[in-house]
Amino acid sequence: MELAHSVFFLLTGITILIWGANKFVDHSGSIAKHLGISDLAIGLTLVAFGTSAPEIFVGISGVINGNEEIAFGNVIGSNIANIGLIFGVTCFYFNAPSKTQLLNFIPFSLSVILLGFSLIDETISLSESIGFIVLLMLFMYVLLKTKSLDDGEPFKASNINMSMSIIFALIGLIALFVGSGITIHYAEKTAIFFGVPQIIIGLTIIALGTSLPELATAITALRKGKHQMVVGNIIGSNIFNLVLVIPIIGFFGSISINQFVMERDFYILSAMSIIFIILAIALTKIEFRKSIFSVSGIFLISSYILYLSVLSGII
Repeated sequence: MELAHSVFFLLTGITILIWGANKFVDHSGSIAKHLGISDLAIGLTLVAFGTSAPEIFVGISGVINGNEEIAFGNVIGSNIANIGLIFGVTCFYFNAPSKTQLLNFIPFSLSVILLGFSLIDETISLSESIGFIVLLMLFMYVLLKTKSLDDGEPFKASNINMSMSIIFALIGLIALFVGSGITIHYAEKTAIFFGVPQIIIGLTIIALGTSLPELATAITALRKGKHQMVVGNIIGSNIFNLVLVIPIIGFFGSISINQFVMERDFYILSAMSIIFIILAIALTKIEFRKSIFSVSGIFLISSYILYLSVLSGII
């Protein structure tokens, strides 16, 4: 009975997180459009930040509640899910070349490299946290230098007026706070019940749950023909997950990282990041061939399923 209670509230917390993220993204986007902010800026910053909001608030709640391992595992697991599952699924829907500014891959690559350096000593130091903040500023600078390459239908401002959009955005933000607190609390209880390390819960259940906003955004973008937005959202979301959540843990928490994270999870994240970059460049620079992306989609999804199977002990 206690297990059913914990799982129910864990799923409830994740649902509130996703609902809050959707409301925050939708109405913040409406506010941005009312203010005349471009689609590209909305996509690579607001949408990417909004879909990363569950991971960010799980990170904050994890530090507050002393569950940094769940928060840390969630960041890495979510980034792996963004590429293996979400980009893997969208590979089946690409039907034409789509340009992506290659400059955006610089902060993306550097954030993964810095994560590797952070894992070597199995702690997140103050200097490493500052390094992630520097990468955040670099990413924002790159965005300012990025020219718009928008494709497909433009995003439209909501018919709801500005004041109502602000209210709904704040409601979404409150839901993020509440949902993250519930998720962290009952994720810990579920982990204790099964005797599973907290970081495994973060890498699997929480990571998959908090990646659902990225999946919803990818599907919406594909329906609008915005292939560039899919790539941009994964780039932005993976960067925000690292450069915002890791410093929160480094500045305000204390964590001793299991060596298996470096030996297993980081190498998987690195490999998937390299594959993602290669495919994104191919989508931009090489003659489009749907078969290449269909095979890549099968490979990425199969790899992600295999990864989850290993973590959960099925294999």
